[in-house]
Parts: sequence; C-alpha cells; structure tokens
Amino acid sequence: MTPSTQDAYQALRDYLNGLLNPSLADQALADVPAALRSSLEAFMTGKTEYQDETGRRMIYAADLAAWAADLIYGTGLTAPLPLATVDVAALRAATLRQAA
Repeated sequence: MTPSTQDAYQALRDYLNGLLNPSLADQALADVPAALRSSLEAFMTGKTEYQDETGRRMIYAADLAAWAADLIYGTGLTAPLPLATVDVAALRAATLRQAA
C-alpha cells in the first residue's frame, strides 16, 4: 500500500468509526463525503429520512451508525472504492464536523 492510499484508507476508517459515536447528531446527506454517498443512499432505501428547515435531506444518527457498522463489520461497499480516488481532505473535514 502506498503512503497516499494508506492515508485514504485511514481517513475512511476514521470517518466511519466516527459515525459509530452514540452522541452523533443527525446529518445532511449532502455532508456525507461524495465517495460514500451512493452507498448511504442505497442503505437508506425504505428507511425514514426527513428534511431540515432549508430542505436538505437529513439522515438520523442511528441510521448513520448502522450504515457505518455495516460497512466496517458487515457487507462492506457494494462496489470497490479505489483509494486513489478518495478525497482525503473531504473525509478529514467530515470527521472533524462529526466531532464538533
């Protein structure tokens, strides 16, 4: 694994592990890093979402945690995610937003 793909892998793991935090707030779908958004949308099929006051699609924190647990411990991504295409800065920024 190259240093850049290792950084991408670690950023991805940090982001997903951060979603497992039980005190995490609901999040807008648009705030989920683009590389993972289609996976979350597929996972959310048939589950309840809502819109915030600005009309953004919101995902309940419990569903985010279930999705992250499924990616980490369960089925994983439906399609491989080339680590070279991962926006490490966006993942780290999303992880920092979770912690705030």
